[in-house]
Amino acid sequence: MKEKKAVLRHAIKEKRLLLDRKEVEAKSKVICEKLLTVDAVKRYRKFLLYYPFKNEASLLPLFQQLKKSGKSVLFPKVSGKEIIPVEVNSLNELSPGYMGIMEPPAAGKKEEPEVVFVPGIAFDLNCYRLGYGGGFYDRFLSLGKYFTIGVCFDFQIVKKLPVEPFDVPVQLVISEKRIIRRKEWNY
Repeated sequence: MKEKKAVLRHAIKEKRLLLDRKEVEAKSKVICEKLLTVDAVKRYRKFLLYYPFKNEASLLPLFQQLKKSGKSVLFPKVSGKEIIPVEVNSLNELSPGYMGIMEPPAAGKKEEPEVVFVPGIAFDLNCYRLGYGGGFYDRFLSLGKYFTIGVCFDFQIVKKLPVEPFDVPVQLVISEKRIIRRKEWNY
């Protein structure tokens, strides 16, 4: 199973790294526009975003929209093997942290999100996620009751991922081309 995940992880990361900046920006803009139409995004007030890493779909345009709407926006701060959601009022508060990913300061205001936007290398049609292999999001998501939305480019969606007992699915997966809903969830 680990070998299957490693092969898939490598292939999709390589494909994502080949995207040019304009393509990433254009597809990310479409994804952010779609996210604004999701009921959970309209209804809830506290959101955990992520900072894009190595050509991930960017939610930075969504950050601006959520702040304009008076909503709380959090970013993950990595502490040991855990994610700590910290409120951010400006992207200028972020600085390089774990693996060089932009993070909020450790002294920031810790909050519990209602909606968590989850990055991934790949997602499948059952809303399972293949991450980078550190288990940060699986551990975090297993601890709370959040509305979870996986965010990716459409080529990162595969029919079926190899799944292990600790893998936590998201409720929605959104790409620039489609929205996939996990069947067990009622919306």
